Amino acid sequence: MNFIDTNAWSGSWPFGPVSLIDAEAPRVSRVGYEINEALVSPFDAVFQLDPMPGNRANFKALAMLRSFRPLPIINPATPAWKDHLEEISDHGRVVAVRLLPAYHGYSLRSASVKKLIGELAEKKLKLVITARLVDERQEHPALSIKPICVAQIKSFLDKAPEVHPLIQGLGAHELNELSTTQGAFSTDTSFAEWEDTLRVLKKDIPVSRILFGSLSPLQVAQAQIDKVRLSSLPKRQRDNVAIGNAQSFFDI
Repeated sequence: MNFIDTNAWSGSWPFGPVSLIDAEAPRVSRVGYEINEALVSPFDAVFQLDPMPGNRANFKALAMLRSFRPLPIINPATPAWKDHLEEISDHGRVVAVRLLPAYHGYSLRSASVKKLIGELAEKKLKLVITARLVDERQEHPALSIKPICVAQIKSFLDKAPEVHPLIQGLGAHELNELSTTQGAFSTDTSFAEWEDTLRVLKKDIPVSRILFGSLSPLQVAQAQIDKVRLSSLPKRQRDNVAIGNAQSFFDI
């Protein structure tokens, strides 16, 4: 079974040891199940208001690894974000940008986010929004980072119906609440935890809008793979979650 991982990370995490991507093994094998391709964002841009040093290091690290595609981070709260987007869009393998509102201290309702949406449309880049990276109950005690609330995401989707973002890091109950919005969105599997997770999500979200995302190395890739592999959904639908939906969403 083949996978495209839409939620992979590299670099150092300040609150614990994580395994870095092995430059000698771009194809990650797990008991016969392969992550054939991954969209990789840099941890080094999470706690820096200027994400570009982390993005540039990520570009360099992935330059020779064709199975890894960079997913750079933009911070629209910085005055230079347009320049950053221009630099990012010149990189031939970039198909999307990631936003981290909870970590960079802005709202999805901000004027700069609205302007960014227009710029992304012109450059034909997709939008990935990270609602959370770590369960807030397990954050470092010195931090008080809260995930983006569903109400804010709903407001964003309702006011920007032309946008179809990939929203990552939401739990099954949050996705159930968000499913009532009129705006289109896709999601990933990283934080949705339930018995037969895909069948539970299918009640609220079309399978065509569910993409595989491991949140590796903060989460265990094998456990994320098994959500799809062991699901009771038909094989065609499991294959779409594993690889087909990502190919369609990112046009890759």
